[in-house]
Amino acid sequence: MPVTLDLDFFRRFLDRTTRVVAEEAAYLTELDAAIGDADHGANLKRGFTSAAEAVAAEPPATPGALLTAVGVHLTNTVGGAAGPLYGTVLRRMGKVLGEEPVVEPEALGRALAAAVASVRRLGDSAPGDKTMIDALQPAADAYAEALAHGDATAALDAAARAARAGAGATVPLQARRGRASYLGERSIGHQDPGATSSALLITALYEATDPALCAAAPPERARAEPEVQAEAPAGRVGVVLVSHSRAVAESAAALAGALVGTGDPAPVAPAGGLPDGSIGTSAELVRRAVASADEGAGVVVLCDMGSAVLTVKALLTEKEFATVRIADAPFVEGAVAAVVTASAGGDMTAVLAAADDARTYRKL
Repeated sequence: MPVTLDLDFFRRFLDRTTRVVAEEAAYLTELDAAIGDADHGANLKRGFTSAAEAVAAEPPATPGALLTAVGVHLTNTVGGAAGPLYGTVLRRMGKVLGEEPVVEPEALGRALAAAVASVRRLGDSAPGDKTMIDALQPAADAYAEALAHGDATAALDAAARAARAGAGATVPLQARRGRASYLGERSIGHQDPGATSSALLITALYEATDPALCAAAPPERARAEPEVQAEAPAGRVGVVLVSHSRAVAESAAALAGALVGTGDPAPVAPAGGLPDGSIGTSAELVRRAVASADEGAGVVVLCDMGSAVLTVKALLTEKEFATVRIADAPFVEGAVAAVVTASAGGDMTAVLAAADDARTYRKL
């Protein structure tokens, strides 16, 4: 019997998604720790649990309204990139579905395609970039193709299979977008957490076609034995942040360190302002910061502007600065890229390249 894509169907989808995300949160965080900031699973679990409670308290009247409400809630409450990205997926789907009480299978296909297009624009991403698009785009395409020859259940099954295959196919890819892109070639060999969670959502959409399947426990997934984490190698590249403002330098250093997924950032030292705390650049503070950050593998320095750049350039002529390099990069984005790459064991060339690549990150 063909499935009816009504409000009950989408409620089952939300319930299933909330349950599966909660059960897979640790695994998603494990994936994110390898190439991101180790918060993906926790953020999604918190967001979907909270969204489910919110729509239970004030039940939407149509499928479109339900998806829109969940999307708005995720955007407003989930930290990290997951909030705006998954919020966009569900809000866009809700808008396309409109206020119809029962969704036609073709309309669901249009909603999926529109959601994928919106996320691609938002993240400036494409298939092959090692992002959630590597699961969502194949899913939308497979749904449309299967629907031409079958019903919604078969189409959703095809979409789920394609999404899971797409997530698995991210393992050999090098990340070209997002936090993982800072790692360059070191992102190869890891499954993308966003593609993995996207596959969970698309699979939940298929499982919602069968109330019994939706209520069943998620299938056991083979897990490798946890690896013993080796201690961070000695001699990582250090990073120094030179700003006219002590507060800016210290805040940027704290931000960059906090965004290292392993929780063990490479040495990062701020050198901001003058010794008395006023605005300016101090060569002595820069010297101290370089000495503090130097583990023997060299130090990369990022500067904000003007005298900060001139001061560091002048210091580069001194003997003790022989292994110090200045990065031509935006201060905050470059700092994050440099610290993440250095923390992953990147050498001086890799850290400088990561900081330089941060200039290409488009915001509009």
